[in-house]
Amino acid sequence: MIIEGIIFDWIGVLSAGSKGGVYPYSRRVLKELKPRYKLGLVSLAGFGSEKRLRDIDESGLRDYFDSIVVDTTKTIEHYLRCIEELKVAPETTLIVDDRTIRGISIGNRLGCKTCWVMEQKYLHETPNGKTGEPTYRIKSAEDLLSII
Repeated sequence: MIIEGIIFDWIGVLSAGSKGGVYPYSRRVLKELKPRYKLGLVSLAGFGSEKRLRDIDESGLRDYFDSIVVDTTKTIEHYLRCIEELKVAPETTLIVDDRTIRGISIGNRLGCKTCWVMEQKYLHETPNGKTGEPTYRIKSAEDLLSII
Protein backbone atom coordinates (compact mmCIF):
# COMPACT_ATOMS: atom_id res chain seq x y z
CA MET A 1 0.00 0.00 0.00
CA ILE A 2 1.48 3.31 -1.10
CA ILE A 3 0.81 6.36 1.05
CA GLU A 4 2.05 9.77 -0.05
CA GLY A 5 -0.11 12.06 2.06
CA ILE A 6 -1.69 11.92 5.51
CA ILE A 7 -4.60 14.13 6.54
CA PHE A 8 -5.20 14.48 10.27
CA ASP A 9 -8.17 15.67 12.28
CA TRP A 10 -7.23 18.04 15.13
CA ILE A 11 -9.43 17.40 18.19
CA GLY A 12 -9.28 13.80 19.38
CA VAL A 13 -6.35 12.94 17.12
CA LEU A 14 -3.57 15.47 17.75
CA SER A 15 -5.13 17.65 20.44
CA ALA A 16 -7.49 17.39 23.38
CA GLY A 17 -8.77 20.88 22.51
CA SER A 18 -8.10 24.37 23.82
CA LYS A 19 -8.27 23.32 27.46
CA GLY A 20 -6.35 20.06 27.06
CA GLY A 21 -3.69 21.14 24.56
CA VAL A 22 -1.86 18.85 22.17
CA TYR A 23 -1.23 15.26 23.16
CA PRO A 24 2.32 14.59 24.46
CA TYR A 25 3.16 12.40 21.44
CA SER A 26 1.76 14.66 18.67
CA ARG A 27 4.96 16.59 17.94
CA ARG A 28 7.04 13.38 17.78
CA VAL A 29 4.53 11.69 15.45
CA LEU A 30 4.46 14.64 13.04
CA LYS A 31 8.24 15.05 13.21
CA GLU A 32 8.78 11.38 12.29
CA LEU A 33 6.20 11.38 9.49
CA LYS A 34 7.08 14.75 7.91
CA PRO A 35 10.21 13.60 6.03
CA ARG A 36 8.32 10.74 4.35
CA TYR A 37 4.81 12.12 3.75
CA LYS A 38 2.98 15.30 2.87
CA LEU A 39 0.90 16.21 5.90
CA GLY A 40 -2.47 17.90 5.97
CA LEU A 41 -5.03 18.93 8.55
CA VAL A 42 -8.80 19.17 8.09
CA SER A 43 -10.55 20.44 11.20
CA LEU A 44 -14.12 21.24 12.12
CA ALA A 45 -14.09 24.41 14.19
CA GLY A 46 -17.37 24.61 16.05
CA PHE A 47 -16.29 27.76 17.90
CA GLY A 48 -15.00 29.49 14.76
CA SER A 49 -12.11 29.13 12.37
CA GLU A 50 -10.03 31.95 13.87
CA LYS A 51 -10.01 30.32 17.30
CA ARG A 52 -9.01 26.94 15.88
CA LEU A 53 -6.24 28.47 13.76
CA ARG A 54 -4.99 30.32 16.84
CA ASP A 55 -4.95 27.03 18.79
CA ILE A 56 -2.94 25.39 15.99
CA ASP A 57 -0.49 28.33 15.92
CA GLU A 58 -0.07 28.25 19.69
CA SER A 59 0.55 24.49 19.63
CA GLY A 60 3.75 24.97 17.65
CA LEU A 61 2.68 22.26 15.17
CA ARG A 62 1.63 24.44 12.22
CA ASP A 63 4.94 24.11 10.36
CA TYR A 64 4.54 20.34 10.06
CA PHE A 65 1.53 20.75 7.75
CA ASP A 66 1.65 21.32 4.01
CA SER A 67 -2.08 22.13 3.98
CA ILE A 68 -4.50 23.26 6.70
CA VAL A 69 -8.23 23.46 6.06
CA VAL A 70 -10.36 24.76 8.94
CA ASP A 71 -14.06 25.52 8.70
CA THR A 72 -17.25 25.44 10.74
CA THR A 73 -18.29 22.38 8.72
CA LYS A 74 -16.38 19.30 7.53
CA THR A 75 -17.32 18.14 4.04
CA ILE A 76 -15.96 16.10 1.18
CA GLU A 77 -14.97 19.40 -0.49
CA HIS A 78 -12.68 20.27 2.42
CA TYR A 79 -10.83 16.96 2.01
CA LEU A 80 -10.64 17.36 -1.76
CA ARG A 81 -9.12 20.82 -1.27
CA CYS A 82 -6.53 19.45 1.17
CA ILE A 83 -5.68 16.53 -1.16
CA GLU A 84 -5.25 18.98 -4.04
CA GLU A 85 -3.02 21.27 -1.95
CA LEU A 86 -0.91 18.26 -0.92
CA LYS A 87 -0.61 17.31 -4.62
CA VAL A 88 -1.44 13.66 -3.93
CA ALA A 89 -4.14 11.32 -5.22
CA PRO A 90 -7.00 10.15 -2.99
CA GLU A 91 -5.87 6.52 -3.33
CA THR A 92 -2.44 7.43 -1.90
CA THR A 93 -3.90 9.45 0.98
CA LEU A 94 -4.48 8.24 4.54
CA ILE A 95 -7.15 10.05 6.57
CA VAL A 96 -6.74 9.86 10.35
CA ASP A 97 -9.88 10.76 12.33
CA ASP A 98 -11.69 9.87 15.55
CA ARG A 99 -15.17 10.14 13.98
CA THR A 100 -16.43 7.42 11.69
CA ILE A 101 -19.40 9.55 10.64
CA ARG A 102 -17.15 12.32 9.30
CA GLY A 103 -13.51 11.73 8.43
CA ILE A 104 -13.65 7.96 8.02
CA SER A 105 -16.87 8.04 6.00
CA ILE A 106 -15.62 10.84 3.74
CA GLY A 107 -12.24 9.17 3.27
CA ASN A 108 -13.85 5.88 2.32
CA ARG A 109 -16.13 7.63 -0.20
CA LEU A 110 -13.09 9.32 -1.78
CA GLY A 111 -11.15 6.06 -2.08
CA CYS A 112 -8.57 7.04 0.55
CA LYS A 113 -7.10 4.74 3.15
CA THR A 114 -8.63 5.53 6.54
CA CYS A 115 -7.44 5.20 10.10
CA TRP A 116 -9.96 5.37 12.94
CA VAL A 117 -8.49 6.68 16.18
CA MET A 118 -10.72 4.87 18.64
CA GLU A 119 -10.92 7.77 21.05
CA GLN A 120 -13.12 7.11 24.07
CA LYS A 121 -15.58 9.91 23.35
CA TYR A 122 -16.72 8.50 19.97
CA LEU A 123 -16.34 4.74 20.41
CA HIS A 124 -20.12 4.45 20.15
CA GLU A 125 -19.89 5.64 16.51
CA THR A 126 -18.93 2.23 15.19
CA PRO A 127 -18.33 1.70 11.48
CA ASN A 128 -21.40 0.61 9.55
CA GLY A 129 -22.69 0.23 6.01
CA LYS A 130 -22.97 4.00 5.62
CA THR A 131 -19.49 4.92 6.93
CA GLY A 132 -17.61 1.89 5.63
CA GLU A 133 -14.87 0.07 7.48
CA PRO A 134 -11.64 1.92 8.27
CA THR A 135 -8.44 0.52 6.80
CA TYR A 136 -6.84 0.69 10.27
CA ARG A 137 -8.04 1.00 13.86
CA ILE A 138 -5.68 2.52 16.40
CA LYS A 139 -5.84 3.82 19.97
CA SER A 140 -3.91 7.05 19.31
CA ALA A 141 -2.06 8.85 16.53
CA GLU A 142 1.12 7.51 18.11
CA ASP A 143 0.17 4.04 16.83
CA LEU A 144 0.58 5.31 13.25
CA LEU A 145 4.32 4.98 13.68
CA SER A 146 4.03 1.20 13.95
CA ILE A 147 1.61 0.62 11.05
CA ILE A 148 2.93 2.79 8.20
